[in-house]
Amino acid sequence: MRGKIPKERKCYVLRMPDGTLVQVTREVYLTWYQSRRRERYQIEKGKKYGVCSLNELEEKGISVGSFADPEAQAIKKISLEKLWRGLEALTEQDLNLIYLLFFEETSMKEAAQICRCSPKTIKNRKKKILTQLRKIAERCGIDNAYGQ
Repeated sequence: MRGKIPKERKCYVLRMPDGTLVQVTREVYLTWYQSRRRERYQIEKGKKYGVCSLNELEEKGISVGSFADPEAQAIKKISLEKLWRGLEALTEQDLNLIYLLFFEETSMKEAAQICRCSPKTIKNRKKKILTQLRKIAERCGIDNAYGQ
């Protein structure tokens, strides 16, 4: 979690939308306010760059279901299967790091603490692994259609 971490308190209380107060654990309290900060950030970002949500698209009459092109989904699925087979070329340590960073959404600092190394080492390993994955994807015939 970025920013200042609140001091330890005896009791943590959240105010619900209807005005009632609910006593919660410290972890719930921190998670609640972290998500609120993230939500405010996304709203500000949306105002600044003109980003809209899927709900806003539906309100404007644009069908969100139209984005689900069956052919594109099939190509993506085949590509992902090839990539999974290619992942076998990575070491267990590299796979664990990828899992931490991308599936568990762990920060590099937290991953460094877990792996007992510096954040710079994690950054370098991540870059090396992604380069390997890009080469594996190219060998499997996966183009760069889904971003880098």
